[in-house]
Amino acid sequence: MRVEIFTHKTCTECNLLIEFLEKEGLLSKVIIIDTQLYPFIALERGVISTPSVFIDGKLIYAGVVDFEELANIIREGKMVSENVDKEKLVDKLMNGIVNSFAATAWLFVNRDFDAFMAQKDFVYAVTGLSLTDDKTASDMYNYLRNIMIKEGEDYLEKWKEQFFRVISANFIRELFYLYRKKLTNEEITTKYPVEVFAHWLMVRGGTVGRVGLRIHPLSEEDTMKRIGEVYTYMLINAEKFWTKIVNEEEQLAKSSREEVRFINF
Repeated sequence: MRVEIFTHKTCTECNLLIEFLEKEGLLSKVIIIDTQLYPFIALERGVISTPSVFIDGKLIYAGVVDFEELANIIREGKMVSENVDKEKLVDKLMNGIVNSFAATAWLFVNRDFDAFMAQKDFVYAVTGLSLTDDKTASDMYNYLRNIMIKEGEDYLEKWKEQFFRVISANFIRELFYLYRKKLTNEEITTKYPVEVFAHWLMVRGGTVGRVGLRIHPLSEEDTMKRIGEVYTYMLINAEKFWTKIVNEEEQLAKSSREEVRFINF
C-alpha cells in the first residue's frame, strides 16, 4: 500500500498529522510531499487543500483527516469500508469546503456549484464517499450534486460567516508573511483598498497562472457587494485574526523541523 500525504509547512493540521504518525511509529511508512516545494506535483494530482492523503493513487482525505482511521489503514495495509449518513452529506461537504481556502475563495466569488461538484475526487474525500463501495458512492454523489446545484445559494448564505472567517484569516496571514509584522487597519486600507482585495480574492481563489481564473469586472455590483461585505468583516475582526495568526506562527516556528523534500521508501 502506497500512502502519500501532501502537506504545507504553514498548515497546522499537517504538522499535527506528521507528529501523530511519528509518535505512532508510522511516519516511515508514508511519503510526505511538501506542496510548497513541489507545487506542480500537487497540481497534477488535483490537491486543493492540505493535508491531502492519497492511498494507492486515490484521494481519501482532503483538508480534514481522521488520524486514528488513517493509522489503522496504514497498520492493516488495507482500506476500511464506511457507512455514510445521507443526512450529513451536505454538512460534510460544506465543512470540507471551508477547510480549503482555495475552495472557499473560488466558490464565494464564482457561486458555481455545478462546476465545483465536478471536482469529484475532492467531494468524495471530504464527504467520506472515498471509503464506500463504488455504487453507493456514485448514488450518494448524484444525490448530493442535485441538492447543491438546486440549493447551493441557500447553503452559501447559511455558511456565510464561516466563509468570511476563512477568507479574512487567510488574507491577514498573507499580510503577515509579506510584512512579518502586524499592520494597522489604516495601513491595510491604504495598501489594499477593496478593489485590490477583490483582485486578490479572485486571483487567489484556487488559481495558478490562468487555470481556474475568472475575473469579474469591478463594475459587477452583486460580486463587489459580497466582496465588500467580507472586506468590512475582515477589518472589523482584524485584531482577533492578527492575534490568532501570530500565535499560530510562533507555535509553528517552535515545532519547525528540517525541510522535508520527500520521505520515500
